[in-house]
Amino acid sequence: MRPVYYIVTLMASGLFCMSAGHAETTGSDQKQGVTGPLSKNVTSAGKAEYITTHGKTAFLKTVAGVGGRLGLSIQHSPATINVIQHDLMMQRGYAQAESAADSAPGVSSGGSPGSPAQLMMRGFTGNQILILRDGLYFGPTTMVNRPQNTFNLESVQVLKGPSSVLYGQGAVGGTVDMRARTPDFDAAHANALLSYGSFNTWNAGVGGSVPITKTLAIRSDFSRTSSDGFVKGADPHSDDFTTTLLWKPTNRFTARLSMDYLTDRLSTYYGTPLVSLAQTGGRVGGLLSSSKGQGITRGSLWRYYNVRDGRAGSVNATPTLHLDWQVSPTIQIHNSSYFVYSKRRWNNAESLSYIGNTGAVDAGGNNIVPGRIGRDRFYVYQNQHQVGNTLHTQFDFKIFGMKNRFVLGGDAYYLRFIRNRGFPDASYADSISLVSPEQTALGTFAGEYPFRKSPTTMVQAGLFLEDVLTVQDNLRIVGGFRYDWLALNRQNYNQNGGYNAASSFKGHYNPDNFRIGPVWDLTKDISLYGVYTTAEDPPGSNIFLANRGQFSRLSHSRQGEIGVKASTWHGRFTTTLSFYDIRRTRMLVATGPDTVATAGVQKSRGLEWQGDLVLNQHWSLSGNVAYIYSRYGSFHPSAALNASGNQVPNVPAVTANLWGIWSRVADLPLDLGAGLRYVSARKGDYANTLSLKDYALVNVFAGWHAYKGVTVYGRIDNIGNKHFVQWADTSYPGQILLGAPRSFSISVQAGF
Repeated sequence: MRPVYYIVTLMASGLFCMSAGHAETTGSDQKQGVTGPLSKNVTSAGKAEYITTHGKTAFLKTVAGVGGRLGLSIQHSPATINVIQHDLMMQRGYAQAESAADSAPGVSSGGSPGSPAQLMMRGFTGNQILILRDGLYFGPTTMVNRPQNTFNLESVQVLKGPSSVLYGQGAVGGTVDMRARTPDFDAAHANALLSYGSFNTWNAGVGGSVPITKTLAIRSDFSRTSSDGFVKGADPHSDDFTTTLLWKPTNRFTARLSMDYLTDRLSTYYGTPLVSLAQTGGRVGGLLSSSKGQGITRGSLWRYYNVRDGRAGSVNATPTLHLDWQVSPTIQIHNSSYFVYSKRRWNNAESLSYIGNTGAVDAGGNNIVPGRIGRDRFYVYQNQHQVGNTLHTQFDFKIFGMKNRFVLGGDAYYLRFIRNRGFPDASYADSISLVSPEQTALGTFAGEYPFRKSPTTMVQAGLFLEDVLTVQDNLRIVGGFRYDWLALNRQNYNQNGGYNAASSFKGHYNPDNFRIGPVWDLTKDISLYGVYTTAEDPPGSNIFLANRGQFSRLSHSRQGEIGVKASTWHGRFTTTLSFYDIRRTRMLVATGPDTVATAGVQKSRGLEWQGDLVLNQHWSLSGNVAYIYSRYGSFHPSAALNASGNQVPNVPAVTANLWGIWSRVADLPLDLGAGLRYVSARKGDYANTLSLKDYALVNVFAGWHAYKGVTVYGRIDNIGNKHFVQWADTSYPGQILLGAPRSFSISVQAGF
């Protein structure tokens, strides 16, 4: 009865929480038959409501799929939602989805190749940020997520705060949904991209949409990125092929069959080692400060400390099928089925340690001379198979004369995850020079083989509902509830193949989550909202690293948020402002490449503002700023360290972005643009002994519209050549990851 009691109580109290909230358009925006990733507003009469600003649909009136299944516009969704569209990603030169997400308020990215494409939102990182593909969940974020090429994407959609009630997994800080491009029926379209830049960086893409018949259309996109890396030797590359077949035999039924095939090699730059400056000297200023006297030397900048044949690659195949059926004017059914196959391989020297004293010995029994860098060896081989389905039905009806939309559905998946890993028994596999690291090969070391095997099976089934009640034309109550059945079977095997019962475990969990909040239109273009959301799910760190005894209860989170969304000056100025408070208890955090610890409480609160201004057809400005206060409660990452009350690593108090574009300069086919990104100081470790300095980056570009549909861009990123720390991985405390120095690129984009 506890969930029912919560819902009834909060629905009653929600009527009095009108002081702030996200808004929607006046009148119903409860759409019918809209299946696209970002759709136009549709009135209750089924007619499209277009509100344009210089030929574009007003942002707040659009529908973002990441916001839920009710078809609410961004204005009327009780949450903070940001959408970065394909054209904007191409204009700003975002080659990968993580760079696009960084442009949203309060978002920053980073992470090592062992946990690629990590994002930070509202004070939470790693697996506490949910990554979706076309609205579907494919497994633990830090292990499964790969950098996605933006050429293949229609949009990157960002939902802030807990969303377990929508997706059933550990989305505490937020959710990012990467939506693929879909076919068009109007005519044949083609797109192409070719770019070359610093560090021998290539980006290329070709794609197009073709209507085969009046009811059948296909779209295919292929993109490739490759680079030597700003740290020479890391040389990442990826190939992404996406194809979608869209069948629409009637206006009431749509079938969309998609296939995404991605192969990649991640950057194998694992960081630059922290050293004792008292012993080495040569400190690089402006990067960090340490109460332990650690720092980065000039001789170590842009050095590659991995082995020369390091590996961090994957193969990923994901077929999906989406079906939409408008049964009647008031009933709509949607079904999504998917299968995931992934094979991932890591084999590197990942952990770097400065040797300051005598006595250290490598795996071969050789003494390591002080001043050198001791390295480990760590390999992980992963195989993942996942099959799942989600089905929901949407009903439109009236309650005592009030319009109501109700969604009832369920989903289920089976996930089989086999993780094989190994590393030498010695503390250090070998050592290399700090200023001139030897380009050694992987080799093999005692204790690596045979590998330790950890197969894990996860079976999940969930029942969910969402509802929006239009009490008046200017007042809506939005709610949702979800109940899950989750079975986890984690097995560990020793190197001799014997079953390790001491660390293996089985668990059965039944999380329930809800959200409730009002949305109140002050005018048709200004709305307030308030929302209360819970998230009860597996702990915050990677569940596939947890062993017996490391957690017995699910993590619990709750968030309160209020905000305002507005469009003024005939749609020329759009702005959103939100305030939030999040508290999470019983969570796990990663303390090493293969270890986790329990953190009792993490608290985050802050504000986020976004503003977009179109002065006229020549000038536009866009900017955002976010403030985050994030601290641990009771937290002991090790027996020797009490980090209670400390700042959460990699969480800046302030992030800000600003862009300005001057279009058709002097009535020439020329666009000029500039962007500024600011990230304030952060902590780099749980003990808060390492502080990462703040930084500001300036990017500029010029675009020449050479022919109809063809634009040539020239860009300079980090024009001031600012040296900065991008990320400090708490699993690798002996090193930090530097950000990219100044770079240039020139590209040609074509669309017909």
